[in-house]
Amino acid sequence: MIRTLSMPGTTRTPRTSVIALSVLFLVSAAARAQPPAVEEAPTGPVRVETLELEPTVVKTGDLITQRYRLRFPDLVAGGQEIIILEDRVAPEALPVHPFEGVSLSVEKDLVDGEYIWDFVYGFRLVDPNKMTYLLPNFSFYYLVRDLGEEIEDAEVQQVDGGQGLVRYVTSITDEPLLDIRDTIELGAFAGRATFFQTLGWAVAPLPLLLWFVMLLRFARKPKAVSLEKQQEADELARLEAQVPVQPSIWEARRAINRELKTLQDLPSGADPEQLAGYERGMVLALRDYFLADIPELVPGDTSLEMQRHISGLKDSHRREVLGVLAERLVAYQRGLETDGAAPIDSPPLEADVLAGALAKLRPHVRLLNNIKSLVGR
Repeated sequence: MIRTLSMPGTTRTPRTSVIALSVLFLVSAAARAQPPAVEEAPTGPVRVETLELEPTVVKTGDLITQRYRLRFPDLVAGGQEIIILEDRVAPEALPVHPFEGVSLSVEKDLVDGEYIWDFVYGFRLVDPNKMTYLLPNFSFYYLVRDLGEEIEDAEVQQVDGGQGLVRYVTSITDEPLLDIRDTIELGAFAGRATFFQTLGWAVAPLPLLLWFVMLLRFARKPKAVSLEKQQEADELARLEAQVPVQPSIWEARRAINRELKTLQDLPSGADPEQLAGYERGMVLALRDYFLADIPELVPGDTSLEMQRHISGLKDSHRREVLGVLAERLVAYQRGLETDGAAPIDSPPLEADVLAGALAKLRPHVRLLNNIKSLVGR
C-alpha cells in the first residue's frame, strides 16, 4: 500500500491560492453579468387607475364597459394648471383593435383639492374567433402649463392606462340589426345604391305601361268585316266624297261680295248673257248664305221654299233683311228658268240695295239691332 505524504508548508499554500483565485474570478463574472441599476422614471402629476371591465365573458354585439379613473392635483394655487386632452381619447380614435370604441361618458369630481375624472368607455368586439382577448392599453394626453402661458408652448405628456381580459364565447346576438365596424374597409356605395334604386323605380312601371299600350292597340284594331259590307262602305265613302262641302257663312258672304262687284261693273242695258252669268253666280252664293245662316234649311230646298221659311220667322230686322235677299233669289231663279235672265234696270242701284242688306246682317249690326229691340226702340 502506497501512501502519499504531504510535507507541511510545501503543498497547502498553492492549493489555497488556486481556490482563492477561482472564487474571485466567479464573483467578478457574476458582477459583470448583472444589468446596471436603472433609476425609476419620475411619476407625472396624472395617475390612471384601470378598474375592472364588465362583462368579462361576451358574445357578438355585447357592450363592454371599461372605466379609467384619472387623478391629478389642482395646481392653480401654485400658478399652474393641468389640461386633459379629451379629443385625443375619443372612442373612434382609440387604437384598441380587435375592439372598437362605441361610446364615452366622462364623470368629473373635485375632492380635497384633487380632480377625479372617470372615463367610462363602451367597447365592442369585432373579431369573430372564439378565444380570450386582451383589451389593449392606450395613453391619456395632458398638458401642464403655467397660468398665462400659451397652450401651444406647453409640452404634451402622456400616461398609459391598463389592460383587461375578455373572453368571447358565441356569435349569437339578441339584437335584430347589429352595426359594428369591420376591420375591412369595403368602400362607400351610397351613390351607386341610389343610382340602381332610381333605375329600379324607373323600370318597374314599364311592364304595366307596355301592357296598357298593347291593350289600347288591341282595342283600336279594326274588326274584320265581310267583303259585301266593305264594298258598301267604300261606295258610301265615294258618294260622300262627291258631295261638296257646305261653305261657311263667311265664305258665302265673300262670294256674294264678289258677285256684287261684278254687278257694279255691268253697264246699264247689259246683254242677257252677261246678266245670266251674274244671276247664276248670285243664286248659288245666296243659297249657300241661307243654308249657312239658317240651320233649319236643307240643300234640297228650292228658292220659293227658302223664301216661305224666311217669311215665317219671327218679326225682326233680320227677317226683313233676309226677305230682301230671298226676293232677289226668287227673281233671279225664275228669270234663269224662263227667259235666261231677269232684267236689271240699273246694275249699280241693284248692287247698292243688295250690299246694304248684306251689311245689316253683319254680327255687330245684328247685335245692335237686338239690343234696340230689347229696349223697345
